Amino acid sequence: MSELPTDDPVSVSYDAESETYLARFDSDVLAPSMAVVEAMASVHDTTPIELAPLVETVDPTAIDRLVKGDGEADDRALSFRYLDHEVTVRGQGVVEICCPDDD
Repeated sequence: MSELPTDDPVSVSYDAESETYLARFDSDVLAPSMAVVEAMASVHDTTPIELAPLVETVDPTAIDRLVKGDGEADDRALSFRYLDHEVTVRGQGVVEICCPDDD
């Protein structure tokens, strides 16, 4: 069975046990920083333009340079807080978004 093409640049799933969203993206097609914004928009069920700008939290260019690097970035990871969520971007084309604590 073949999969139907999708227009979504990021595929997001939710793990209820760990309360974590897992987003996968193709880093040859989409910059890691843009994947963070797309994934967070999916988590918040909104459009990327309606979110607070990522640049107000972290430098998007730094995310792209640190995570994507020079092709040997598979084991690289960068974590930061964005919109009250802990976000980890990995070199393998993965963004993990942990739900905020309800303290």
